[in-house]
Amino acid sequence: MPQVRVMGDDLHHVEQVVTLLLHLINSAPALTAGDPTRLHHRGGGGRIVFDVNATTRPASAERPEQVRAERIDNQGARPPRRTPRRRALPPA
Repeated sequence: MPQVRVMGDDLHHVEQVVTLLLHLINSAPALTAGDPTRLHHRGGGGRIVFDVNATTRPASAERPEQVRAERIDNQGARPPRRTPRRRALPPA
């Protein structure tokens, strides 16, 4: 799943950027953003990660697509023959 990671030394600025990005992504009909997760950032600052998904088709009440496959056994075919193992040197 694709993720967006925003990192910086200023936690307040990172939060502002994430808020703006989430607004932009959620306003696009083809994208959906997940909930942001705050991660620890060494030396202070902020690190926020969230998932982004592409919605290729709208959710609808249509029945899901079904796939049907039939198995065809080829009964006349023989399994491949195994050749006996050979030794590296003949017995002494």
